[in-house]
Amino acid sequence: MKIAVFKDTAAQAGKPVMDAFIRSLANEDYIVCANDKRPEADIVVIWSVLLHMYGRKPIYDYYKDKAKIVVIEVGGLIRNKTWRIGIGGINSVADFANHDVDHVDDSRVQKLGLSLKPWRNPGEGGAILICLQNTKSEAWTAGPVKVWLRDTIEHIRTSSYRQIIVRQHPRHKEDIKLMLTEYPNVKEDYPKFTQGDKVDFDKVLIDAYCVINYNSNPAIESVIAGIPVMVHESSLCREVGIPLDGDINSLKMPDRKHWLNKLSYCEWYIDEIEKGIPWRRLKPKLLDGLTNQWSHI
Repeated sequence: MKIAVFKDTAAQAGKPVMDAFIRSLANEDYIVCANDKRPEADIVVIWSVLLHMYGRKPIYDYYKDKAKIVVIEVGGLIRNKTWRIGIGGINSVADFANHDVDHVDDSRVQKLGLSLKPWRNPGEGGAILICLQNTKSEAWTAGPVKVWLRDTIEHIRTSSYRQIIVRQHPRHKEDIKLMLTEYPNVKEDYPKFTQGDKVDFDKVLIDAYCVINYNSNPAIESVIAGIPVMVHESSLCREVGIPLDGDINSLKMPDRKHWLNKLSYCEWYIDEIEKGIPWRRLKPKLLDGLTNQWSHI
């Protein structure tokens, strides 16, 4: 099993994480590659699916049919302290080798210091919160964001006249102000940075009836905070939310313990990465069905 790690696909903040992952491969057949190199490899390691940045797209496109791709990215459980590592992509597209996680054992959840707040009473909370995301990510597959947003608002209005708040992504602002003026009782919200790159999401959740999000981290934060969600099927919250075309007056509030247990095995502290804990979980999945794709090239 040959492994190629493209360390320079990570931004500066991600390089220590890449270094930790490289050290976990000490007993493997691996090389660290410059972004312009294309060695034969069974496993390729890159940072993120924001493929327009740091030379990621040419690497991804070259290897997607030739190798298994491990994607490392910023985690959503403890931002800048835990890091998500999966095979083949991100969100529910990825394989995190966590399907065997016990329904009851929440020791990892406790280690991460996570706790589930009770579901909010459906009669409480006022606004419907639509959280936008970075549409340049490969995770976004909904097409033009204005079309998606218009369809989403109009779907809501078939059954609810609650206030709608459209919250922008903190680093990827969409030009939607004029469009929103077409709809009564709809307003735009801008994230405010509170500490480092932490934003004030908890404040807007205080009065949220539910959160609508395609497939990014706000849905995860919302479910943990006890706010029901509507999400795309590719979201990591799909099993604890309802579909985007569902009935906003019939929100889902299931038991979340097993969901959070599984989610806790998607993300890792940097010392755990260096010790090889996520690598040992992923390795059997990577070896399963591995064939020499290069023999056909």
